[in-house]
Amino acid sequence: MVKVAISVDNHFDVNHVDGFEMLKYQAAYLVKNGYQIYVNAGDTYNDFTKTLAYYRALQRELGDQVIVRFLAGNHDMVKGATYGEIQSDVDPLYLHEKVLSIPSTNAVIIGNNGWYDYSLGQLGKAKTDAAYAQWKRAFWIDSAIDSPLSDAERMLRVLQTTQAAIDANQGRQMIYVTHFVPIRGAMVYAVDRPAWQMATALMGSAKLGELLTGKVDAVAFGHEHFRDAPKLLGKTAYYHQPLGYGLKRLFEWESHDWLTEWRHTLVTLHVPPLGKS
Repeated sequence: MVKVAISVDNHFDVNHVDGFEMLKYQAAYLVKNGYQIYVNAGDTYNDFTKTLAYYRALQRELGDQVIVRFLAGNHDMVKGATYGEIQSDVDPLYLHEKVLSIPSTNAVIIGNNGWYDYSLGQLGKAKTDAAYAQWKRAFWIDSAIDSPLSDAERMLRVLQTTQAAIDANQGRQMIYVTHFVPIRGAMVYAVDRPAWQMATALMGSAKLGELLTGKVDAVAFGHEHFRDAPKLLGKTAYYHQPLGYGLKRLFEWESHDWLTEWRHTLVTLHVPPLGKS
């Protein structure tokens, strides 16, 4: 079996954790526990240049023992990269709009940062797209992200590149990794929190889940900091285990230690070698 680890929402800077110090312990844990691939699904730093530097350092630490790949979440996009750079092949470790073949298996990992189109919004059509966009510009961190497209246009690219990757890998086991939420079943809604009612529209896209369900074998994602048990929709397993915030004002952990939370929120997938199932 090839052992794959997937993590998301590590938020080193928000959590006041030195990621470059922590990576030595992460690398040791991955090697000791027999992982061959480590994928992070975004929100590592609030600066893409720091995120890229961190994963390059982690890959150097691991050498050829573990393959490292990463995506950008909305926090990574806030600073340090233009829209064009985010969409480009900026580094071999960057998995956005790429497919990683898992060695010695008939499986692939499809990576896509993802985005949102307001289709998961709690208020639904009670609010117009223009109202959601205006609220985002006024109150949400994503207002700082460079984006020449509307949110609907940006999400359309996600759907198109995802469909192309699925079509190109028919007959193979497919693991899809993204940052944003793809299914309504992973959403948490709160009628007593008006700000959160608006924010739910910026969590992801129900259209992505409609595209993935029944076509890929597993999906791992984050962004919404509520942990779920795995959900099986048809043949597709959905994994949502974000590390999240360990802040005094917003504490989402089960311990008081970042490394413990990272270990406990790793999604582990076992991929059979060729000829076995």
